[in-house]
Amino acid sequence: MDLWLLILVALSVAALLRATVNLLSPVADKKGLPPGPLTFPVVGNLLWLRKSSSDLVPVLRSLHARHGPMVTLHIGSHPAVFISSRVLAHQALVHRGTVFADRPPPLPMRRILTSNQHNINSAPYGPTWRLLRRNLTAEILHPSRVWSYSRARAWVLDILVTELKSQPGGVVRVVDHFQYAMFCLLVLMCFGDRLEEQQIKQIEEVQRRLILGARRFNVLNFWPQLTKLVLRKRWKEFYELYENRKRVLVPLIRARSKAKREQLSKAKEKWEWRRRRLDLIVRGHAPGPGAAGGEEEAGGGRNSEPLQ
Repeated sequence: MDLWLLILVALSVAALLRATVNLLSPVADKKGLPPGPLTFPVVGNLLWLRKSSSDLVPVLRSLHARHGPMVTLHIGSHPAVFISSRVLAHQALVHRGTVFADRPPPLPMRRILTSNQHNINSAPYGPTWRLLRRNLTAEILHPSRVWSYSRARAWVLDILVTELKSQPGGVVRVVDHFQYAMFCLLVLMCFGDRLEEQQIKQIEEVQRRLILGARRFNVLNFWPQLTKLVLRKRWKEFYELYENRKRVLVPLIRARSKAKREQLSKAKEKWEWRRRRLDLIVRGHAPGPGAAGGEEEAGGGRNSEPLQ
């Protein structure tokens, strides 16, 4: 116990010394960042890591009113710049898009949850991000796909109506039923097939537990080498939730990949049969009446009348 206490005190002293140096350093050494509230690198980071996105919005409004359209907040180990002006946002993301196209290194928890940045919200600018963006814009958000999901929407609407009708009289909490119906639609769009109610409930449960635990797990982003020693139980809880999500989602992903490969294989076999059939017709060896006509029979025959 004395050894752990000594290690913790030594790390705390080192962090305080680093914080003091950062506070006493001139503004020019801070990479010309926009203004923001005074931040103590150790305590400030811990306080912000306990905030959720809903808590951050009112804080940002007051900071923008005080410091201007660009504000710097030290959240985690990297500073974050928030822009409230549409003009400045357009200049940064459009006129200088190549400069700001990439993302900063993710926090440790985010890197784990996104399988090392393999989703569109966290992937760095490059081939993976372009592939995910093309898949999202062309396969899901494109207007031509609205009709393709019409049956899915009808199925989800039927689920919603059935759930509402099954409720007893009195006050009905409709938000839960709407959330479940929308979740059914998203699961169908993700896996390309209608899943059983039990499977949908399992996916909803693991996702909900991770989202609700986000605030508790945010503190693990701060100095992971230290928190893995001090907050071992919380790290264990997080990994259990993460592994539970893998146990639910990975079999569904593999089943979808297998079905896709089988579908492509059947389509290839069907095309090969049609090609062989065409070869036989062209060569004049197709079975059945009139097969000996060869190319002329395949193209309409010698005495075929032109279309009017």
